[in-house]
Amino acid sequence: MKKRENIDYNRRGFVLSAAMTMGAVAYMPKVAFADSKLFPVSISHHFGETTINELPKRIVTLGWGGEDALIALGTIPVGMPRYEQFDSGILPWIEERLGAEKPVLLSQSIIDFEAIAVLKPDIILAVRTNITSHDWKRLNSIAPTMAYRSGPLQADWQEITLLAGECLGQADQAKKLIAETKKYLHQLYTQNPVLDGRTFIFGSYFPGSNAIGVYFPDDLRVATLMELGLKVPLQIQALATQNSGQIGTSISFEKLEDIETDLLILWFPPGGKEDAERQPLFQRFAPVQAGGFIAVDDPISMWVTSNPSVLSIPYGYAAFIDLLVEAAEKSSATGIVP
Repeated sequence: MKKRENIDYNRRGFVLSAAMTMGAVAYMPKVAFADSKLFPVSISHHFGETTINELPKRIVTLGWGGEDALIALGTIPVGMPRYEQFDSGILPWIEERLGAEKPVLLSQSIIDFEAIAVLKPDIILAVRTNITSHDWKRLNSIAPTMAYRSGPLQADWQEITLLAGECLGQADQAKKLIAETKKYLHQLYTQNPVLDGRTFIFGSYFPGSNAIGVYFPDDLRVATLMELGLKVPLQIQALATQNSGQIGTSISFEKLEDIETDLLILWFPPGGKEDAERQPLFQRFAPVQAGGFIAVDDPISMWVTSNPSVLSIPYGYAAFIDLLVEAAEKSSATGIVP
């Protein structure tokens, strides 16, 4: 029996499931560099502790970002999520590193326990997911399963990378990848001073809605951009406090005028951008009028920004930052103050 994963955050306005290369974070070969003497190892997470008795070779990843961390550490999973926005079902920064390997692609809309079991995994990596205790116990009956430490859908790229490293006996290498990626983000920060101190909203819009979704500071999309010197508006910080434990909320078009922000970053499904731009209240929102609106409506930009990782950040973040810089400069030139 298949169990459907509830990964919709808000039925209409805020759906989470959607749908340059840096030398320091380079492609690493498939060979695992762990010392088998480090096993068995017990690793803590949200649901307790998982024991891995020996160096895992067959790994299944669920949710977002797990395959990025594994491949950066030199291990290609036997099963990983399918990304429907790409013909191959594979993110481009992952596909270019697979070589002849062909992992089985698993649905993101359900937890297909039978398909996972058929792969005979040594471990299951389910960090950026919203699995429940019941889900974890069932997955753990198939193979030792690593869940999130933070909370459902709250794990950032650093947590994912570190837990993947601990599972592989490569914690030191994982920490090195994290440090190198943070160094790269800092380089982007120093190279783009126009972004320092600018306020921004990161969210989404779906056709037919009367609201935009906004992500809170603890969400990995927002937290990663904050490393570039960008700030979250006070009104969004207040909403995050009021909605503790959530990664975001919805704001109706009628309430947008109450939000003061320099930049508005929204990702859209097909047709979403055009629908939003037809809405009079959206058109009158200060950052839209001032040129501070950035539309994320192509699959690569959407997944680079929604799924930052030690691989996606060096792959596409610089191009995305160029869009932010252009919007920030345009907004400054208009003289319109949100």
